[in-house]
Amino acid sequence: MRSLTRSLLVLTVATAFSIFTSDASAADKKAPKDAGLHGKITAVDKEAKTVTVAGKTVAVDDTTLITDSGKPAKLENLKIGTDATVATFMLGGKLTATSIKTGTVAAAVPTTKKKK
Repeated sequence: MRSLTRSLLVLTVATAFSIFTSDASAADKKAPKDAGLHGKITAVDKEAKTVTVAGKTVAVDDTTLITDSGKPAKLENLKIGTDATVATFMLGGKLTATSIKTGTVAAAVPTTKKKK
């Protein structure tokens, strides 16, 4: 009887573990991935609070951290033609920047090599 109880307990724990892990992986698949952007700034719209980098227009809000060579900057400081690295996420269907880095810090970001 004891071994049957122990077996049922192990089976219950294993089933619960598999249910929780499969739910977590499904949530991870649905979560937006931050691919980020790296390229030249091609447009800055101060009125609409957007910046275009690598062909994508990104919204900028009050929480976006903007830096130039590691020092704090503002949307008004961004210049067309400057290299930028932008961390992004989707907010209400809009691609929104969490951070925009320009200057030597942005240029130092390594690019990923494609596998052959």
